[in-house]
Amino acid sequence: MSRHKRKSIKVNFLMNAFLTCSNFIFPLITFPYVSRVLLADGNGKINFATAIVNYFMLFASLGMPLYGVRTCAIVRDDRKKLSRTVKELFTISMVATALSLVVLLVMIGIVPKFQEYRGLLLVLSSNIWLQALGMDWLYQALEEYSYITVRSVAFKIVGIILMFMFVHEHGDYVVYAIITVIGGNGSMVLNYLRSFKLVDRVSLRECNLRQHVKPLFGLFLLSAAWSLYANMDTAMLGFLSNDTQNGYFGASVKIKQMLIACISALGTVLLPRLANYFGNGRTKEFYELLRKDSSFIMVAGFYVVVFCIFDADEIIRFLSGDTYEPAVPAMRVIMLAVFFSALYTMLSNNVLVPQGKERIPTLATVIGLISLTALEVVLIPSLGAVGAAIGTTVGEAVGALILCLYLRRDLSKMFSGENILKCIAASVVASCVLLPVRGLVSDGGLFVRLLLQGSVFTIVYFAALILMREKFTMSVILSRMS
Repeated sequence: MSRHKRKSIKVNFLMNAFLTCSNFIFPLITFPYVSRVLLADGNGKINFATAIVNYFMLFASLGMPLYGVRTCAIVRDDRKKLSRTVKELFTISMVATALSLVVLLVMIGIVPKFQEYRGLLLVLSSNIWLQALGMDWLYQALEEYSYITVRSVAFKIVGIILMFMFVHEHGDYVVYAIITVIGGNGSMVLNYLRSFKLVDRVSLRECNLRQHVKPLFGLFLLSAAWSLYANMDTAMLGFLSNDTQNGYFGASVKIKQMLIACISALGTVLLPRLANYFGNGRTKEFYELLRKDSSFIMVAGFYVVVFCIFDADEIIRFLSGDTYEPAVPAMRVIMLAVFFSALYTMLSNNVLVPQGKERIPTLATVIGLISLTALEVVLIPSLGAVGAAIGTTVGEAVGALILCLYLRRDLSKMFSGENILKCIAASVVASCVLLPVRGLVSDGGLFVRLLLQGSVFTIVYFAALILMREKFTMSVILSRMS
């Protein structure tokens, strides 16, 4: 048995959970400070420039994050095949990256709106070539989650130190952008250097690049649709509203992204294992893992979404300051999108993509994008950040619903109706207890209120699941997850 197969799901999940927690804890440290220093308009500039660069990063990636994991996971136990595959994918990735950067530079020179953000766009464009250089898909395919976690946390710590050292004034948003590049993707240089230990050098003459074109194109369409969808609300706010509304929306989106990362933590770990199982005809194990993933999404999803809707005002004020209070309605609306997004991600990345059926989530995302765009064109001019949140939530729901309809015959293999009902019941009980507690601690300090309310909700929610003998919760408590 290979060393890749010996890595347990439990260890990988714990490491990825730690990484996910760091993605939550570090913003708790940095975001309140940055929000107060850069203010809503400064953060709005960062959000708009990031959304634009993300589009070019999409074209550079060509669907590689998903395709690379799937393809390398299948051949990971044969070093020769793996080395040749990595060489082929890396070559394609670097060519696409070079073309994408050239187009971005041209656009900065001819589009007036881009010229206003020239400095930010040039700084953030570093993320494009760093992502290509880092080959994160290789490390995920090999389930190197210990390395991924240590590397990521170390560079996040460096980023925090640099932020407190150099970001002090409202106009320091370009400096902050440089630091986010270092903290977020600086480790990709280490990835590249370490890759020589994982794979052998292969001559380009031994490679067959053409075999990857068709499947990459299919996943590129999915990634393109998803990237357009994920960044459309921020981009449209930039064009139809102003930097301040973008800043308010960005505050709620950052929280949404952190929560989605938490809920999707197990699915991220399972992706290479699922691709390996399906690619080698092990369908029984494939659906067993999916059932674990869906159970975790339900337990974690109802927990975070319900609590954050109730405590949105305290969460926004704690993370961003009192000046961001107008972001509270947008956050309450967009919290519903967290659950739909996690469900969509599971059905798309963990069910359909390993089966080579990426055209289905692509279609679902396009329809969701059309719904989002139509709503936001109408709502953003009058409602600003709230209008963007409504459009995003509806778009997420539409995409998830389409995938559920397509997979309706297989849903019973992945989801437990009993599990869902128990999660709903637990969230209702916890909410009923939380309401009077909110009234009792309303005069306390902001941090104390959040701590007490969060503790009460957490204890009641999971106590209810234990009393109802919810299977996933009990398996975690009894340490039976393999």
